[in-house]
Amino acid sequence: MFKAKAIAAALLVMGLTVPAAGAPRPQSSASQSDQAQEPWHKEFSDVCSKTQDAMTFSQEELTELIRRCDALLPQIQKLDETRKKVYSERLRVCRGVYAYVLDAKELDAKNPDGKEPDGKKNEKK
Repeated sequence: MFKAKAIAAALLVMGLTVPAAGAPRPQSSASQSDQAQEPWHKEFSDVCSKTQDAMTFSQEELTELIRRCDALLPQIQKLDETRKKVYSERLRVCRGVYAYVLDAKELDAKNPDGKEPDGKKNEKK
């Protein structure tokens, strides 16, 4: 018994866990590669991989990324419940980042001097 606890503790320290009996197993690499072959997944990966660079894109590029997110949603809605839930939420977040940055850039374009429409100086907190 002590040996099993010691092994479990060592695995925990290394960042590894032992799945509980009856717990779902991670997807095999074969099923992960099948998923990567799906056309929607390639597009999803391409679109959502650019969120860290959102501030560097032009308004036109951001609008195109938002359009691509919107075009992916119907394809994701056709997936099984678990994948649909996961990928819909991830897509919503990606689209939200692009929409937020686009709104900020449009606001900056309308108010280049940093003033709000009521004339107050827009102060960053």
